[in-house]
Amino acid sequence: MTEFVDQIRQRVNDALGDLADAQTAGDDYRVQVHTGELESFARLAAENGIRVPELEPFQAA
Repeated sequence: MTEFVDQIRQRVNDALGDLADAQTAGDDYRVQVHTGELESFARLAAENGIRVPELEPFQAA
């Protein structure tokens, strides 16, 4: 499970960086893509009982 958790956290960090780049560039399409990616990671983490604080803003209400 540790490798799985590490991979999720790494991919979340990558997606957060990509999202920040897209926001800085004013690229609305890329912002939507990376936001959706992070929402998917939030669901995956929740389904597997993994707490990733950086995903809290992307969790469904």
